[in-house]
Amino acid sequence: MRTVNDVPAIVKGGEPLPDGAAEATVAAEGTVRTGDGLDLSWRSWLPASPLGVVVVVHGLAEHSGRYGHVGRHLAGHGWAVYGFDARGHGRSPGPRVHVGRFEEFLEDLRAVVALARPRHPGLPLFLLGHSQGGLVALLYALRHPEGLEGLVVTSPFLDGHPSLRPSARFRLALALLRRLAPRLRLPSGIDARRISRDPEVVRAYVEDPLVSRRVSAGWYAALRRAQAEVRHGAARLGVPALVLASPDDRLVDPEAVRRFCSQSRPPRVETSWWAGLSHELLNEPERERVLARIDGWLEGRRQKTLSER
Repeated sequence: MRTVNDVPAIVKGGEPLPDGAAEATVAAEGTVRTGDGLDLSWRSWLPASPLGVVVVVHGLAEHSGRYGHVGRHLAGHGWAVYGFDARGHGRSPGPRVHVGRFEEFLEDLRAVVALARPRHPGLPLFLLGHSQGGLVALLYALRHPEGLEGLVVTSPFLDGHPSLRPSARFRLALALLRRLAPRLRLPSGIDARRISRDPEVVRAYVEDPLVSRRVSAGWYAALRRAQAEVRHGAARLGVPALVLASPDDRLVDPEAVRRFCSQSRPPRVETSWWAGLSHELLNEPERERVLARIDGWLEGRRQKTLSER
């Protein structure tokens, strides 16, 4: 494991932490082995005396390095933050953005949770997932709620935006490709101009060599199955959750998010809508307000957990 002294922590676009940031947090990185033998890249941002643990789950075709500002912010508020690159993403091994089943992404998350939990015994553990990471976090909470105090999801990928949904002919072709050529590379469909209104975020995303531009046919099929399971499981979600989304998101379907939240059991799921913002709420000009909303919810859940012990 290396520390911030010899590894620059990454902020959006791969920038090093500002001078003096190491005084507030310690950034470390390493690898963790999954149950099926992959060594995933992980990184952490740690305060001197953590109050709880947050595991960050990144979105489709990106990597944990784009969440350095989130890690630093949360660590500055007392949270031990762990991010990781899912298999086939960023610096982790595996065919680029390919899985046969989303259970493979759940295995990645399980490995990082198992890494973080014993390092901070007795502290509450939360998930923070964005887009595909939000879908993975919700699926994990539905299947493995034990030991989770709550989860925060931003712009969860419960369905694609109507303007981006594949046609019936394309879906039929995908069904064939899943069986005949599951690793065939296809365009991801992500228009960088739709991720953020901040031109620097868009520029950094486009220039980032660790961002993938293509996904596999097998991934598409696995995605649809995972989305259906989470949408149909809304009423079963027993882990407290904060869902943040924008009605103006043009990558995921805001109405799918709205339906999921309306079908969940109140007050288990709180919603926070951010009109006018693009897909990456944590990379919008209003990111500090979004992070403040997350801060308040996490601290509220932490206090409630302590009062119930």
